[in-house]
Parts: sequence; structure tokens; C-alpha cells
Amino acid sequence: MTSVHPRELADLDLYAVWVSAPELTDRFDPFRFEHRVAAYRRLIDVTNAGGLFGADNRHNPLWAWAFQLQWQCRTGRLGSTTRADGTIDPDAPWAYGNYTLSVIPWLGAERAGVVAPLEIADAPGAARFRYVRGGVVPDELAPSVEQWRRYFAMVDETPATADSEPLRIALWKAHKTCLDVVVTTIAGIDPAPYAPLELTFLRGWCRMVDYLGAAAWRTDFGFMTEHGLDVLPEMLLEQHSDLHSLPDRVRRNVANVIRLATTSPRRYALNLWLWRRIMRTRAARDEVLTLLDAVFDPRRDNAAARRRMLGHLLRP
Repeated sequence: MTSVHPRELADLDLYAVWVSAPELTDRFDPFRFEHRVAAYRRLIDVTNAGGLFGADNRHNPLWAWAFQLQWQCRTGRLGSTTRADGTIDPDAPWAYGNYTLSVIPWLGAERAGVVAPLEIADAPGAARFRYVRGGVVPDELAPSVEQWRRYFAMVDETPATADSEPLRIALWKAHKTCLDVVVTTIAGIDPAPYAPLELTFLRGWCRMVDYLGAAAWRTDFGFMTEHGLDVLPEMLLEQHSDLHSLPDRVRRNVANVIRLATTSPRRYALNLWLWRRIMRTRAARDEVLTLLDAVFDPRRDNAAARRRMLGHLLRP
């Protein structure tokens, strides 16, 4: 079992399902919430066999995926009944997005030899998204399986004394290949039964992840519990007026995500190119929190950060 101090986990709503989720022995049913949790728990455990991510595994970058899954469940984004019975709706857009970030990494870990192969359960009935069926990975997700295999193989080969940032870069690369498929897939779908604004938020979140990935954003337990929780809405978004009821920090974050979603493709591509150029150096990546704030919420008090950002941008 993952060895982050139980009192720290016990303070989080992830704890109850984390300790009660079953061990996956022969079958992984990704349309059961507790099975996705169990898959993350197993991947976190097996990737720290040599203490690469610390004696208590708190530096494992896969923690963010578990936190995201719990947030999606808690807020009804995996389906209307998930909180009550654990069933994940295969037609829910967020649930499909998380599928690509749970089943596909698992298959990559299988191919890297770090977890034993399991039967992947088919979606229950017809679904509007393409899933692994009969053990066959959809063509559009096959490259992502390979990217995740490379990540897990890299973890397996990295000594405990090594710098972890190259691993984060490889992880984000694999992550992005999954979300690129998600963005393409949800581009023209009918958002019902969710509101159009909620689907816009999902599209914007996928774009925000491009910014995080370019910065090799930390996704370990400590960083996430300090900076990555309580930043997303605890409700499904029905209309823009809903934003007024959100806490200030969450409201500003959601507004930025929606703004990203509605930015034209050409403008978004240019802005992301500039951000990636800024994030070329370790020095810039080490102050990503400050620089990201300066990009999305320019104020008088972060003018110095914007000047430093310009310096990173213009550096040869």
C-alpha cells in the first residue's frame, strides 16, 4: 500500500475510497469508479519499488491523476450516479477524458512490464466514444499507449538519486497525446445532458494542461495538496452566472480556462508557442507558479514577473 502518512491522506476525501478500493487481480472494469482508483493506487505503488519517489512515495507524479479522478466523481462529472453506486457513464465527456488517462497509462505500464496484464472490461453497451473493446485499443489511442510505455520504462530504469524532472517531462508528453485525442473527439459532440458551458470548460481545461505540461508542472502529493486542490469548481457549470457563486480563486481560474477555450486556434497556437519558449530553461520552470499567474492574471504587483518572463522569452 502507498506509504504517504495516513493522517495526510485521511484529511482528504480521496482517503475512504483509496483504502477500500479492491485489488485488481484479473479484471479492470474502467466503468467502475473504485477500479480506476485501484488502478492509480497500483501504478503509484509499483513505480516506487526502488524508492525513486521517496521513502513515503510522496514525490510520485501520478498523485495528480488520483486527485483529478476524485474531483470528477465528487462533482458529478463522471455521471449522475457515480457518487451513489460507483458506475461511470461511458457517455460523459469528462469520464471519457479520464478513461484515456487511466486505462491507456495502465496498458502502457503493462507493455513496460511493471504491472501484470489484466482483462479490460468493455463499455456496458453502445457508447458515443471509442473504448478498448475485446482487448483492442482504438487506433487513435494506440500511439498514447506507446508513449506511456516509454514513461514507465523510463521510471523503471531511473536510479533513485536521479533528477525527477526528465520523468515529469516524459509523463506530460504521454498525457498530452491522450488529451489531444480527447480534444479532437469532443470537438463536435452534443454536450447534452451537460450544459454547453461545461463542455467549453472541459475543452479549456485540456488547453490549460498544455501550459502545465510545457512547464513540467509538478504533480506529486505535496505540490498538489499545497497548490493543486481547491482550484476547480465543486459544481457542474450550467451558465456564466454560476461563476459568481464560486470562491474568488476558483472563479478566476475557471474564467481563465473558459477564456482559453474560446481563444481562436491561431491565437492559442501562438500564445502556447510563446509560453513554451519561455519555459525552455529550468530557471523559468522553477518559478512556473509566479509566471503562470503573470500570464493569466496580469496585475501591478506581478509586473516584475512579466519582465522576467520577457527575459526568458528573448533569451537565445
